[in-house]
Amino acid sequence: MTVLEGTATFGIEASRALGARLPESPTGAALRAEAAAAASVMAWPDSYAERPWKYWDASRLSIDGYTPALGAATRAGVTMRSCPVSGEHAAAIAFENSECVFSGDSAEGLTVLSFEAATDGPDRKLIDAYLGQGVPFQRSKLTALHYAFARGGVLVHVAPNTEVTLPVRVLRSLVSGGQFAAPHTLIVTGANSRVSIVEEYTSGEGDILAFPAVEIFPGAGSEVRYTALHRWGANTRVFSEQRMVSERDSAFIGTNVVASGKVVKAHIESSLTGRGSSSALYGLAFGTDNQHVDFFTTQDHIGPDTRSDLLFKAALKDRARSVYYGLTRVGLGARNADANQENRNLLLSPRAKADSDPVLEILTSDILRCSHGATAGPVDQEQLYYLQTRGIPHAAAEALLVRAFLGQVLDRVPDEALRDELAAALDTRLG
Repeated sequence: MTVLEGTATFGIEASRALGARLPESPTGAALRAEAAAAASVMAWPDSYAERPWKYWDASRLSIDGYTPALGAATRAGVTMRSCPVSGEHAAAIAFENSECVFSGDSAEGLTVLSFEAATDGPDRKLIDAYLGQGVPFQRSKLTALHYAFARGGVLVHVAPNTEVTLPVRVLRSLVSGGQFAAPHTLIVTGANSRVSIVEEYTSGEGDILAFPAVEIFPGAGSEVRYTALHRWGANTRVFSEQRMVSERDSAFIGTNVVASGKVVKAHIESSLTGRGSSSALYGLAFGTDNQHVDFFTTQDHIGPDTRSDLLFKAALKDRARSVYYGLTRVGLGARNADANQENRNLLLSPRAKADSDPVLEILTSDILRCSHGATAGPVDQEQLYYLQTRGIPHAAAEALLVRAFLGQVLDRVPDEALRDELAAALDTRLG
């Protein structure tokens, strides 16, 4: 990790100096410069005025004392490693402290590479065409800082009429404490294609601040499955943005699993612009200690004949807190929209807390369905008693009930192998 001397750590000049060290295109450099200028004048979100920030005081955000994760000082200093993925996969790419340390394997019609490796040609043009179109830097100070100090970008591109049968693996590890990381994932698929991407985040036990962004553009008639597994360290705070923009008859299945992290706040949006497109958003979290898990979701029905489904669940121990604020919006042109939104919370301690705030915004009467629901409560004592009468200790019985509760989310993951992998990660967390 390199500190740029003679510049303010997060100023415009520091952003420009970072870009100068990377093989950026003129379009990428211009985006970085605009974002840095915007970040220098924008204020942090107002938790009193902006509903998505109602349950976490954004005035507590500060980047003072952090250093952007700039990776190796020179390209020659990068040490490539052996493949970190043990299971079957179509392609894999790994980053450590925002530096690509492994990139290899591929399938026909599939491109997976870091932004820095796409120095020229069609891949670079694709990045320039889509970068910032899903999650614009103007959205907030956080997104502006993301683009101003973005490092560790990855492109996943699938050619038209290509079915990638094995998952694409993206591994991101933040090792050093005191760093600010802004990884970016860009997924673009051609018409009538199929792909599954699994992105895993881990970090060390030091104080780390991360602003990830994920932009997803499924082509007409294509299907994209994206899974994010959050295994952050106990002192890592994460504020992520994820947005999918659909084309006609495309399908998106997004799953977010939060296993650990001090603060994990994710803004997840599906913009259903293409006629006949669909979105399924699933999420689960198991919180302990003083962990704060915060999901803000948007199911935005824009085109006609669109469908969306959402199920987010959290189980909380100790003083952990979960927040869910979900907006289902049905626009004037979204005829025959079909939308469902559910949030369920399980409280395993009298000090645990869950806030659930589902919202419907319906601007047309020509819809098939638009429903929502939310619950929060303790473990069913009769079920717990039943298991204990069968000789199962209290802690194990409670873990079984939590596993069954959260497992309802995993049951909706269509990939059986991935479902088993996520279940194993959850079982490890439950002990």
